Amino acid sequence: MARQILLAVLEKISNLLIQQLDSLLGVEDQILCIEAQLRTFADDSEYVNNKKLLTEIIHDLEVVIDELIISSAQRRKRDDFIRYVFASVDLPVYFFHILALVDLLHHYRLRMKLEQLIKIFKMHIDILEYHWNIVNDRSCFQSVIWHECVDPYDSDIPCILSLSWVESVGPYDMGISPIVRLLDALATRKELSPAVQRQAWRLRDKFSEVGMAWMEELGDVCRSAENVVGLFMDSQRKKRRKRPITKLVWSSRNFTSKSKIAQQLACIEDKIRDIYSRRFEAIQISVPDVSRSEFSKIFDRMAKEPPCAADQIDIFSFKDDVDAVTAQLLNEDPRCLTISIVGARGIGKASLAKLIYDSQAIAHHFPHRVWVSRRGESKETIMMQILGIEGSDIYRDPKDTEESYICRVRQTVNAFFMDKKYLIVIDDPCSSKVWNACEFWRGMGSAFNEISNGTRILFTVCHIWQAPPLTETNFTCRLHLRTNDESWALFKHTLQVNIPPELQHLKGRIISKCGGLPAVIVKLAELLSHTDATLEEWSRVLDQLNQDEEPWSGVLEEIKNYLPLYLRRCLFYFGLFPPGYKIPARRLIALWVAEGLGHQQDDAVSPEYVAETCLRELINYTIVQVTESKLNGKVKTCCLPEALQVHWFKKAKEAKFLQGHSNISDTDIGVIRRLADHLQQNDAVFDDIHHFNSASSFSRYRDVVSFISFDTREGSKPGEEIGNFLDRCISSNCFRLLWVLDLEQVYKPKLPKAVGQLIWLKYLGLRSTYLQMLPAFINKLLNLQTLDLKRTCISTLPSSIWMMQKLRHLFLDESFRSAFVPPQEDSSLADLQTLWGAFVDEDSPVRNGLETSLNITKLGLKCKISVPSQKAAMSSQLVDVENWVLKLKRLQSLRLKSFDESGLPWDLHLRSLSGHVDLSSIYLVGKLKNQQLVSELPGSLIELTLSASGLVEDPMQTLDKLPNLRILRLFSRSFMGKKMLCCFGGFPKLEVLKFWELELLEEWNVEEGAMPNLKDLDIRRCMNLKVLPAGLQCIKNLREVKLTKLPILSSNLEDKQGEDWEKIAHVRHVCIED
Repeated sequence: MARQILLAVLEKISNLLIQQLDSLLGVEDQILCIEAQLRTFADDSEYVNNKKLLTEIIHDLEVVIDELIISSAQRRKRDDFIRYVFASVDLPVYFFHILALVDLLHHYRLRMKLEQLIKIFKMHIDILEYHWNIVNDRSCFQSVIWHECVDPYDSDIPCILSLSWVESVGPYDMGISPIVRLLDALATRKELSPAVQRQAWRLRDKFSEVGMAWMEELGDVCRSAENVVGLFMDSQRKKRRKRPITKLVWSSRNFTSKSKIAQQLACIEDKIRDIYSRRFEAIQISVPDVSRSEFSKIFDRMAKEPPCAADQIDIFSFKDDVDAVTAQLLNEDPRCLTISIVGARGIGKASLAKLIYDSQAIAHHFPHRVWVSRRGESKETIMMQILGIEGSDIYRDPKDTEESYICRVRQTVNAFFMDKKYLIVIDDPCSSKVWNACEFWRGMGSAFNEISNGTRILFTVCHIWQAPPLTETNFTCRLHLRTNDESWALFKHTLQVNIPPELQHLKGRIISKCGGLPAVIVKLAELLSHTDATLEEWSRVLDQLNQDEEPWSGVLEEIKNYLPLYLRRCLFYFGLFPPGYKIPARRLIALWVAEGLGHQQDDAVSPEYVAETCLRELINYTIVQVTESKLNGKVKTCCLPEALQVHWFKKAKEAKFLQGHSNISDTDIGVIRRLADHLQQNDAVFDDIHHFNSASSFSRYRDVVSFISFDTREGSKPGEEIGNFLDRCISSNCFRLLWVLDLEQVYKPKLPKAVGQLIWLKYLGLRSTYLQMLPAFINKLLNLQTLDLKRTCISTLPSSIWMMQKLRHLFLDESFRSAFVPPQEDSSLADLQTLWGAFVDEDSPVRNGLETSLNITKLGLKCKISVPSQKAAMSSQLVDVENWVLKLKRLQSLRLKSFDESGLPWDLHLRSLSGHVDLSSIYLVGKLKNQQLVSELPGSLIELTLSASGLVEDPMQTLDKLPNLRILRLFSRSFMGKKMLCCFGGFPKLEVLKFWELELLEEWNVEEGAMPNLKDLDIRRCMNLKVLPAGLQCIKNLREVKLTKLPILSSNLEDKQGEDWEKIAHVRHVCIED
């Protein structure tokens, strides 16, 4: 019961915080602290020693939570009343000061209560301690072995224990949930005394605990409780409608009715106590005596074979994970290392482990391998399977001390592994909450401390807390949902039939339905393999796929029980996007920052970094799918899998985070805080946006903080309708608290002058709108932090842009010459961190203008001469740009392009960048005036792209010394020589290498030991390249080679034979195109 109470209160707290009510101002930190402490108790609350104390503390907390909810509703009604009654009257300022003082006093009182509760939690943290029933000696093995070792759903194991009624039937299966809801509602009545409220809570918890009982007797009690509570609440509703003087006259009768319900509740509680005391008489539970030898037979019958054969698994779907885990296993460290593969059920942990287990490299490196499928066994049983022994030597004797027992086990382990290097895989398909890898390693890990022959232990676990803690010898690999490309590769690999041409268009729908979960992908492929390959039949299977939540049960459990509140808020934001929409990560992060979502603990860390961390965490929780990745491994687009939208996302509406997107009536919508236009006619807000509804219905938009439109229709209609809607809302005194206005891909929206009244706006997204002019009212949006004008037709920015002192991110379109005008005196963009796509010509205000923005981390400029006569002036501008870049010590990403008046690459001035210790990405287009720049790059550099650089000397022998370089692209005319050499030990971390249009290159040599981690090689239009380097044959990690329009080489590779082909024959995927 304690767990049910905890989860109920946690959900109430989560909903309260997600709604971000104004009543939380000043107390949110305290509630977050309590929420975090409660969440640590929730999973193991059944093991709490003093459950009564825990329950009482939770009830105290629930009183405060309900008071916050009630006070917020009352304050809203009060404000509405004042706004309505005194709309035409100017109230004195002190009137609002009095209201604010009353609110502050109320908040102070609640805050003191919460602070006291936090102290109580901390005071009793030792009292409310957890204890696991861990088997320490053989004497207790018999009493617990059933729970730890037998899967009750295993058809090969006889059912030897009847499950108790508490476990088999819950209270909601009996139809008593209406009683629980009524009592919960009664307990929140403010007019009741705390004692009566507490009594109602106790009674609610009793009903929640009862479960299966003798239906007639319990049914009578349920009906009595429903009548008592229902009649009381009906009478209270009627009394609230009476006049104040009438209420005063009948106040004594009110007191009598409250006293009466307290007596009735006490009577019902006595009846429940009597019924509950007789529960074991009604249902007899037999626990047979099971000997240890019988369980040994059961163990012998359990399957111990690894999952599926390696040839049934598509390596492309796990390529990065295979490489990451294999690298750890083949590490030269002689100590015993552990690697934990972590991921939800169905994510492919066992398949990945089997793929690695059977690989040729692993089989060669580890002479001895053993696979243990745990299925609930104790740590002693696992050790017996690893060591291949029987008997009781591993079990702890009652006379053993902890030290003597571990010493004995260590001696056994050392003797076994003395001359044997092992790979041990411990697969955990059932993922027990008690027996897991962490518990195994805590009990047995020290026995492996003295092994020094390179033995490795590979665990598969569902949750990160089940893995051994991270240390210098314990590592983890978090599995994620597969990307679209990986999902399609796995689907085609598993599908046993060819896809007819007329069904190829279903690819997008198949990928979307699977959501990147390998278990679902395999299931769908198997279903379609045995279904007629017609559009009608395949569509029928796809329609039914996500109706069952079972494949996603592990992910749903992760969200419900383990996801922190700040991540739930971020997750709810996905509901603003249409189902299946591939959300750009940069857009999602910017929206989160604008709304203040995330978990900001340190002011030294930027909000953007916090938001990126939250996205990575959601991906690690196997909740968010990365649909596309960038070359550098960062997220390009992502989405929430369709199944999670179907089975869980309604929680967002229950929590009122997403309100108004349904086909319910206007009167049921309530207050809307986040509004998204999906262009769906059954949305309750559709008519307001796209038709001229009466402005009287617009009051619901008063508290909207975010408005996002997905109206991507062509023509002028979308822009006109959005403009009219914005004008009518703002004119109706709505949207005044708006933080986010995102109109990305809405064609030429008509922004009304009223938008200038949105003074709290932080994010204005106009990307891909092809807007031609930025309105002058932009200067009134002084709180704007992000302005996205990429893919617009705005050629000149208004001078008012310099007045936006809080602007942090400015995205422009270099194709339309988005240029700055000179700033007014003492105007600067001091907080600007991102300036991307800005156009610079000879008249641009670089000196005493742009160069005053010194906090920039991402800079992208296109420099171009306007007319040939201005070359001298342009050269001076490029020097000013060079000096500005040298001052940007926080720079992380730099993109500079230089063109002459005809659009051809021109001079590029840039001095040493070795002092820019945070710089990780450089993209340069133009002839380098300083050819030594390639030897003056920072060691932090990860990604380098050079185009038209005009380098005469071989850059490879200089760039190969960059310790962190992972991506290198040399494009047209970046190198003007004929020979290149990659030396032994060079490019230690390089993964992606691209040579495009190096027309003079004839010879490329790669020494053995160079580029050991190269994975992708792409060579295009290098017309004179004669042969492939022999060193490619030594790069074992190389998995993809793409050769395009190489006339000399293509003839040598045509028949997939010969010397050149042997150099790349080991590569997984080779693509040759003419």
